[in-house]
Formats: sequence, structure tokens, C-alpha cells
Amino acid sequence: MFEKILLATDGSSHANRAAEAAIRLSKELNNTTVTILHVSASAPKRSELLLADFDVKAVLLEEAHRAIIKTKVRFREEGIPFQLQVALGDPAEEIVKTAADRDFGLIIVGSRGLNRLNEVLLGSVSHKVAHEARCPVMIVK
Repeated sequence: MFEKILLATDGSSHANRAAEAAIRLSKELNNTTVTILHVSASAPKRSELLLADFDVKAVLLEEAHRAIIKTKVRFREEGIPFQLQVALGDPAEEIVKTAADRDFGLIIVGSRGLNRLNEVLLGSVSHKVAHEARCPVMIVK
């Protein structure tokens, strides 16, 4: 049914619950692959880029590893293999773009992220993803 699952996470408590849902679903389905996507909404600081020899992807990966440490631990504890992917830009747009470009069958996302002010002003990431994605979206509270 869902051979390729995209778990979008920012490390928030809602995203951690979405990760648990992804783990449960992966265990129930055969031949499922999970990609964990972390999107940075802002560019890395100049000092971070200097330390990384201007390797933006390396800086984004380091930020993602820090933000989703609990998610990675849970996937490893449950023996669920995953790939980590990072992106820079508007989180909703990057999630939808990644899902379409790589032909994911399901997107799993938490109902709220780390930045409630932006959600109030701009609408939530999960809301935008649900309306713009071409594949099913599971929003976890």
C-alpha cells in the first residue's frame, strides 16, 4: 500500500508523535522505506558556514541531527531503517516538493511544529501540506 513514507519532522513533540505513528505503520507494512525530512526555514549563520567550509548541506545535516535525535533513537530502537534528507526553504513547500519529486506514497507530519506564531500568522505547515500534496497525508496530533 505505502511503500515509500516521508516523515517530515522538526523535532517538536507533535513531530515526535508523528514519528511514533510512522514506526507503527512501518512495522505493520512489508517492504516500506522511510525517509525522514528535516527542513530548515532559514539559511545557516555565516559562522556555521565558515566552520563547514561553506558546505551548506553539511550544516543542514548537522542541524537536522541535533533536532531529531529522539526520532533517530526511536527508529534505531525499533529496528526501522531510514534515510535522512534535509532541505532549506519554506517547510510546507519543501515537504510537498520532496514527496512529488521522489514519488512518496504517504506523508506523515505532526499537527503543529516548533513555531506557533508563524502557524497563527501564516497557517500551519500540516494544513498547507494536506492541501497541496498529491499523495495521502497523515496528520498526527
